[in-house]
Amino acid sequence: MSTMYSRSVVMLNQSRDAVSKVTEDDAYLDVACFETQQALEFLIKAILLENGIGYDKSHDIRYLLSLLTETGFTFEKQEALELLSDTITDWEESSRYGKGVRTTVQTIQRVHNIYKNLNETFLKMQEENNRSE
Repeated sequence: MSTMYSRSVVMLNQSRDAVSKVTEDDAYLDVACFETQQALEFLIKAILLENGIGYDKSHDIRYLLSLLTETGFTFEKQEALELLSDTITDWEESSRYGKGVRTTVQTIQRVHNIYKNLNETFLKMQEENNRSE
């Protein structure tokens, strides 16, 4: 897999770890949000690169998702991601620049589930492509 894909997996794991520590310190909420946004961003970019699609330098999940949609790639939780895309994009800036994030652990976990669905769909597509070669 690509470096971008590997980064996404690392960021998701770090986010899950941060979520597990939120009860110890609320600061982990910002960390979890940032790393969740990065995990999704890197995963979408990995899928775009795999499909030969370039993209502008951006952290905007809505923009990246629109490019992904143009490839014909679809996944079950796509609508849920569309609905949360602006919120997730805001997590990157708000947590990075100290504004703080206003969200819940449940929302982060919903986004983790969206990531899981997107990732599973991507891996299944990769497996099918490998079989057909």
